[in-house]
Amino acid sequence: NSEYVPGYKRYAGWMATWTQLFFLLSGFVLAYAELSKPRRTGTQRPSLLRYVRRRLTVIYPAFFMSLLLKVAISPAKTAFQWSMLPLHLLLLQSWLPICKTEGDAVSCSPWLYNGEAWFLSVLMLYWLFCQPLAEFFRRRGVRFCIATLLVCWAFSCVFQFLGQGNRLAGWIGCTDKLCPVVIMVVIRSGPLGYFHVFVAGVASARLFMLLAMIDADTRGRINADTKRVALNEDGGPLVLRYGCVFGYALYAVMLFAATGLVRPYYYFFHNGGMIPVMLLVLLGAAIGRDPLTVWVFRSKPMLVLGRISYMQYLMQHILQGWIKLNFGWGSNGAIQAAFVPCLLLFSYCCQRFVERPYTDYQRWKQEKKIKGIDDRVIEWVDARLAKGGAWGCLAR
Repeated sequence: NSEYVPGYKRYAGWMATWTQLFFLLSGFVLAYAELSKPRRTGTQRPSLLRYVRRRLTVIYPAFFMSLLLKVAISPAKTAFQWSMLPLHLLLLQSWLPICKTEGDAVSCSPWLYNGEAWFLSVLMLYWLFCQPLAEFFRRRGVRFCIATLLVCWAFSCVFQFLGQGNRLAGWIGCTDKLCPVVIMVVIRSGPLGYFHVFVAGVASARLFMLLAMIDADTRGRINADTKRVALNEDGGPLVLRYGCVFGYALYAVMLFAATGLVRPYYYFFHNGGMIPVMLLVLLGAAIGRDPLTVWVFRSKPMLVLGRISYMQYLMQHILQGWIKLNFGWGSNGAIQAAFVPCLLLFSYCCQRFVERPYTDYQRWKQEKKIKGIDDRVIEWVDARLAKGGAWGCLAR
């Protein structure tokens, strides 16, 4: 918060541009999980509902806990806010830009309750397209993947053109204060604003396999029929082997030498303009030979921070709100100094004693083939989809 850290405000815009990493990283990891294994067809391939359910098993417990704590500490104050709670429970709060003017302020569904969790709702929608996208890129080559990344990066200019200076609002004749906010929510907290970043993540997974991996059985190049993969002995091109170094060096240049550039081009950098920087960091870390990866990211403290980072992100404002409510904040320097250690400890406890036991329980159920209510509902829906008719059209 620039209010408490003098001189920080001029850099805060650059810090906020890392939001897009959620979507790039998710596209990369999920696509790699699909592409690194032989193509599955028919009954070997999990249904769409089972695929989404598997993803939710990992992320939903922490989200649900953060939502409960937020409602308990700072409950909704208006009928509109309460009416949005079911959408948050179902992780649908960001699918549509639902906003309403309440007094002098505008309330929007993605930013209500635990506003940091809006990206989870967007990701859940993207997961519906992950498997088809991965199969599409399975037979694509290096040139196609590079071209896709360039197109995705260039597409970020669209949001800069439409969003900066409320240009789109002016074109359609918006005169009230609600319309520009709705447009901002669509761009910055909705599915339309980051799908190209997610696609870039899928394309980067395929590019990573083509440039840095080999067929583990033939020791030759990766192809569409590869069954097992292994890291190439040379680790791929130099720029990727040292991707973290090059990526963070480029970011440092942007942060310190081009500090003022982010303000006039914020929408571009916030909605995909950082793809080159993040792609270098991502691929460098994935190959695992970059000095930053070896000596920093794989250190014990960083591994622990990595495990709790998701929980820490969700809980930051919840814990701050509780501290502010009970101990004050603005004029209490000791409380502010203790906030980060408290957040780390609280996040670790939540991850260790809530999230991990639930995830382990779900995996145990799958191993023992124990069916719960959710499994039976998914089986019923999948059976209806397999029968054809209207259900079959929905499945296709």
